Amino acid sequence: MDGHRTHKTSGHHAGVTDVIDLRPDAACKRLRECANQREACEVVREIVSNLLGCEEMALFEVDRNQGHLSLIWSFGIEPKAFHLPSVFKDEALPRVMAGEVYLQHDGVDAGHFSHGRKISAVVPIKFRGKIAGALALLRLLPQKAAIDELDRGVFAVLSREAGEPLFGGATSSPANRERNQ
Repeated sequence: MDGHRTHKTSGHHAGVTDVIDLRPDAACKRLRECANQREACEVVREIVSNLLGCEEMALFEVDRNQGHLSLIWSFGIEPKAFHLPSVFKDEALPRVMAGEVYLQHDGVDAGHFSHGRKISAVVPIKFRGKIAGALALLRLLPQKAAIDELDRGVFAVLSREAGEPLFGGATSSPANRERNQ
């Protein structure tokens, strides 16, 4: 099971209960059901929006020939507003390319877009054992104070499972069409 167990207390010594986070399992199931990249982009949007509390996101693909990241899909933001150097500030890009999730911490500027939106997290997307892309999550919904420990299970599923449907070669996908134009 991909779910995480965590102990929450109600303030009483005897009030310890187990909470099983089923979000990673649900995300994994949805990603494995994707038939093509278009569907995978929509499923990623659903997962990020519903399970992580973020409705502004951007997907980048690693261009191994050029040695850089290219924006291939976004939701909730204007793609022309992206300024790549500010998206992946000094420590973010090497960490993501090493396969680590980059989290914006309180008091640390993780990068701004030209319109002032902050990055909350950048999740590496793996395909065939390599980092094929990165999913940048921007400003969280107002009711979501911060990325929490339980969100890491969903990040792990996105990193491990989203690569196949996103970068597996579906030529009719929105990302491949954008890249070919």
